Amino acid sequence: MFFEQSYSFVTDLQGMWESYDVFTAPLNWRFESGDRVEFNVVPTGEQLTVPFVIDDVELAPGAYHWMRYRAEVEAASKRRFSGQVSWSFGGFYDGALDEVEVEGTWNPSPLVTFTVSGGRNIGRLPSGDFAQTLVGVRTRFNFSSDLQLNSFVQYDDDSQSVGSNTRLRWTFSPAGDLFVIYNHNIRDITNRWSFDSNQLLIKLQCAFRY
Repeated sequence: MFFEQSYSFVTDLQGMWESYDVFTAPLNWRFESGDRVEFNVVPTGEQLTVPFVIDDVELAPGAYHWMRYRAEVEAASKRRFSGQVSWSFGGFYDGALDEVEVEGTWNPSPLVTFTVSGGRNIGRLPSGDFAQTLVGVRTRFNFSSDLQLNSFVQYDDDSQSVGSNTRLRWTFSPAGDLFVIYNHNIRDITNRWSFDSNQLLIKLQCAFRY
């Protein structure tokens, strides 16, 4: 059993407060099996000096104070199937916000790992409501202790885009690594998926000992 507490307080150059939060975990149990249950309470505040827009919903300038809560359950990663589920709820500026996050991992063998994750935010404010969804799939191949391939694909319904990141890492010596990274993005423009951007990066990392 653990108890956690941390504080954050931000001011501007004139010493006026801009934001704060107090993170508290009155319940944080980790069992002998590796499974975990946690509950958080987070008083939060923010002072807006200019209008703030969230998904076409505008918040007026002013001081806002609200209380957030979070419940999380996690299954131990030692299992072939593992994952976690969390639900954050409570106030958000002058309204309310629910955030649900789910992640599941499958390890069919020590060489391959598949992870599926998703998140859904539903906000309800006096000036309007908004919703956001984020879904991702991660694949990891461990060909050997010196060669790994990671791929991550993510969909965001706010920007209507799909992005992928693929990274190959080769440790060719105890002091050297070669990285090959490829990023590719497509976006839904006027109800049609179109190319957005791509990027190829090659990085060589070496350490010299003397």
